[in-house]
Amino acid sequence: MKCSVAGNLLRFCDFHKEIEVPASSVQDGLLRLVETHPALRPVLFDGEGRVRGVHRMYLNGEVLPRNDLQRPVGAADALLILTPLAGG
Repeated sequence: MKCSVAGNLLRFCDFHKEIEVPASSVQDGLLRLVETHPALRPVLFDGEGRVRGVHRMYLNGEVLPRNDLQRPVGAADALLILTPLAGG
């Protein structure tokens, strides 16, 4: 699976925008992503191991509900992780 990160998440991934991870599910891919980039773990996951509510995920261009992380994926799938920012 190809994981893409953007915005403020880039600094936690050594500014790599796209990271290939072997994964059988979205959850598996996220865990492998934070194994590769440990600084991302506390930013992406809360203390109970759940994806923090501030992040939005898109699997192959479609919104991925937070309760659907067990969805199977393969090498051709792409996950985009965004953190919307607000301000004025």
